[in-house]
Amino acid sequence: MSAILLAPAAVLPDADAAAQPGLAVLVEGGRIAAVGPLDELEGRSAERIDLPEALLMPGLINAHQHGRGLSQVQLGYPDDRLELWINRRRGRGAPDPYPLALLCALEMLRNGVTTALHANMSYGSGDYAGEVRAALRGYAEAGLRVTYCVGAVDRGGLAYDREEDFLATLPDDLRAWVTAPRPPAYADGAEGTKALMAGLRSEFAGDPLIRFAYGPAGPQWVSDGLFRALAEDARRLEVPIHLHCLESPVQAGACRRLYPEGTLARLDALGVLGPRTSLAHGVYLSDADMELAARRGVAVVTNPGSNLRLSNGAPPLARLRAHGVRLAVGTDNSASQDGEDLFAELRLTGLLARDPAWRGAPGPDAAELLAMGTVNGAALAGWDDVGRIAPGWRADLAALSLERVRGAWLDPDMPLRDAVVARALGRDVVLTMVEGRVLYRDGRFPHLDPAAVRDAAAEAARRAREPREAGDRERAARLGDALERFWGDRLTP
Repeated sequence: MSAILLAPAAVLPDADAAAQPGLAVLVEGGRIAAVGPLDELEGRSAERIDLPEALLMPGLINAHQHGRGLSQVQLGYPDDRLELWINRRRGRGAPDPYPLALLCALEMLRNGVTTALHANMSYGSGDYAGEVRAALRGYAEAGLRVTYCVGAVDRGGLAYDREEDFLATLPDDLRAWVTAPRPPAYADGAEGTKALMAGLRSEFAGDPLIRFAYGPAGPQWVSDGLFRALAEDARRLEVPIHLHCLESPVQAGACRRLYPEGTLARLDALGVLGPRTSLAHGVYLSDADMELAARRGVAVVTNPGSNLRLSNGAPPLARLRAHGVRLAVGTDNSASQDGEDLFAELRLTGLLARDPAWRGAPGPDAAELLAMGTVNGAALAGWDDVGRIAPGWRADLAALSLERVRGAWLDPDMPLRDAVVARALGRDVVLTMVEGRVLYRDGRFPHLDPAAVRDAAAEAARRAREPREAGDRERAARLGDALERFWGDRLTP
């Protein structure tokens, strides 16, 4: 890998620093070799890339997503309650994860994202290990850095803790359909999940861009025994744990019934909580949960666009910050703008975190928001040398045009970093580099044909429109109606 000298208008070294004009960045061997004045570095033997109207900053970290390059709207699922949307997918076949993950990775690169945490996700093909390897192939071809969560589920697939109550409401034919034997969506129990983890870690041991985490789906989907077993193995392997937690009102009710002592109190007793643990969503965390999360060093990954779109409400960001909980940000492939623009999600996070009380705590400043989108997300994904521009750190970088950020006028008293956080969009990105390799520049991907990738993803979606069996589409619609009645009767005052 040849050395590259990046010469931007300014460098933003990290979330806490001010943008510094006149600096250049030398990249060698996939890492940052030097940061200094351009005239001191330009004598080095390196390919020079001039970015005279751009800010060079650490690449963004999407700390919770599922590798869906086509949004739920594009796949034919309108925004709806989370529980209804999940079960609606029973009416279609399983798409090939490879082109969807590849397209998702390209869209993230286009928006300045250099690392993604792929949360637990099964399309239900019956070959979970094959799905994981197919998605990893997509990430690898794109060149995106990824921490892939090996998922696990062993209960609650229909109605959480009220499976039997819900099944009793169904007509015989629909109950027979949803209870018919099917291949498992994930690996078989704790031993199967641990074996898959061991195999993947061995298979990708030499890959500098791929790491693994455990991804037990969430409290209402995972038994105490499975949680305990995976937490023990995570400690042994020193890998992260990332799970969905208290995302929806229905989940909050289920967890109150399952864990009367408190959801995080139970997870703590099972050994799940710790500084390598992160919780996605956390919309219905209690103050006791938040205090315990902060004490254990647990991070929460907020996905504000997804929470609002799926009628789960706004995440309690002001309270999370007041308790001192570490925060990162993800799109959940269901962002407010229906794309992979993490700048927009960071901005929404900042707006929702503002306390409306006149003398309430101020919302997060630009430095805090930028940390959520860079070093915080990198650390919880297990990458401690990603998220800063400093010698020795991995060369995962994004350059964004300042033309639209500055607009007609930007007051000299306004720090450039703050203006970027307030105004930048993903479409302002002009260059994305991962591990010292330029993967996106000025609308082009030097190593891939995006039109071919889009066509492959569209074909995968087209094939998946066909249900596994005739009549599944109609049965899934009836199941959704039954779920809506079941939860509506119990949640409506």
